[in-house]
Amino acid sequence: MYKYATSIGLDIGRSTIRTALVRYDNKLIESFNFPYDRILTREILLKNILESISITREKAKEHNINPICIGIAAKGFIDFVNGVVTGPDQGVDGWTDVPLSNIITKATGLPTYVDNDANLMAIAELACGVGTGFTNIIYVALRSGIGGAIIIDGKLYRGANNAGGEIGQISIDLNGPASRTGIKGSLEYFASSESLVQRYITLSGKENGRDKKRGQDMRAREVFYLSYEGDNDAVQAVSENASYVGAGLANLIGIFSPQIIILGGGMSLARNIYIDKIREKAYENSLEQCHKDVKIVRASLGNTASLHGASIFALTRIDGKQI
Repeated sequence: MYKYATSIGLDIGRSTIRTALVRYDNKLIESFNFPYDRILTREILLKNILESISITREKAKEHNINPICIGIAAKGFIDFVNGVVTGPDQGVDGWTDVPLSNIITKATGLPTYVDNDANLMAIAELACGVGTGFTNIIYVALRSGIGGAIIIDGKLYRGANNAGGEIGQISIDLNGPASRTGIKGSLEYFASSESLVQRYITLSGKENGRDKKRGQDMRAREVFYLSYEGDNDAVQAVSENASYVGAGLANLIGIFSPQIIILGGGMSLARNIYIDKIREKAYENSLEQCHKDVKIVRASLGNTASLHGASIFALTRIDGKQI
């Protein structure tokens, strides 16, 4: 594959479809955002995806580029061999068992490949981010749903049915409440961005009275900002959240003792005090022999990671190789 071969990378977000033109040498040429109102059906989502691809191909002409394939980063469980989104539906009616690769390939004429977004973020960090030079990596996406990926000896560990790496579903408290997935005391239940907001709302009393609507509308970044300003409830909520994340990482360190743990997702963009607390708790709750050579760092590619990863995945697959 020549280094100027270019793919369209596409990320299906909860309120935005993002695309990018990425070359085989990992250079991102240009990226694009396509916000949409919260969609409810498979047909509308597919229509939005195809429209975003069409516009991206037109933009590619301005760079004298003709993309040769498409890579798609999707949430949930993916049959990556056949390009099928198996589920869960992510709140979109009919978004299960979707043969996405076949649909997009047929509509665009471009070979299309699909994988889980966290897997593709990990691939991107390995190929051109902070994971470059490492072979044993754990990637954790800290966001509304905690995702993850595991790379062993430079290869993505997929597990049975491509279901490996569901880091958010490990239990850190067997006596804890059940999450939406039915798992008691899961890392996701205690440490997701939604959990951070809910904990702040509870501590500050914004779940009642005149502040109720503001509490419902809050985002995790607002809680972080309040903690920087010294709001005691926000400081406590952020500290507790970091401790939970650290406990989850300690379990992973005990099992894998990776060279590096990469923290991605929106919450990883918080200030160093948050990352430092996570690192402290992860080391404190794992054996020294297991953690002494483990680096815990913030991801370097930001919100382009899934776009890079999707493109790298597609260009690798069309070249007849596997990741």
